[in-house]
Amino acid sequence: MAEGYSVADPAMSDCLEQFGAGRLPLHECADVLGLDGLALLLATDTGLPEPMLVHGPLTVPLEDLQLVHGRGPGPDAAQHGMTVLAPDLSDLVASRWTGLTPAIRSLGVAAVFAFPLRIGPVRIGALSGHRRAPGALTPPQLDGADALADAAARAVLRQTAWLAGRADQAGLPFAAAHRAAGVLAVRLGGVSLEHAWLRLRAHAFRHDRSLLDTADAVLRDGLAGL
Repeated sequence: MAEGYSVADPAMSDCLEQFGAGRLPLHECADVLGLDGLALLLATDTGLPEPMLVHGPLTVPLEDLQLVHGRGPGPDAAQHGMTVLAPDLSDLVASRWTGLTPAIRSLGVAAVFAFPLRIGPVRIGALSGHRRAPGALTPPQLDGADALADAAARAVLRQTAWLAGRADQAGLPFAAAHRAAGVLAVRLGGVSLEHAWLRLRAHAFRHDRSLLDTADAVLRDGLAGL
């Protein structure tokens, strides 16, 4: 169990024990927290946290939107080391995540919660969950989510490839986007992968298109004009 936490719910205790053993059962943990989806985000060499593991049908589209916009609950939690609670996206002030919140709501997501992952003072990512219906997490759920984020950070220590900041490994949710960035880097005359990644995101943003759809187009037919 994560240090400093006492969790009465046996299901939450089981999740924490599995995290402590290096396993990350996002499906079970989302159920315990009353969430419809959950993602483990880690900092990468692209400058934005990206999902390494996901659960739920809306999780990849939600994370895709945040990557395209370069901001949102998950990035805020990961980059600033703060807990982000947005229990009702329709109630957010207009200035917060301008342009992003309506797009998230259009997916069918009504609430988002993100908890930072830290190893000592080092920010390494976030545990980000969402609900289709608005509503706050209960105090036990908040305590459990904090405990899971702490346990997840410890579990990540066992995943040296993830900590190396490589998000282009086969099988990861946005591996195709990184392959597309590699293709672009060559096509644009050997620009850096970071520059190619920015071009890919910018094109997706300008054309109101998902990052993965844009990447698929690049890999399939080159996407002339990018």
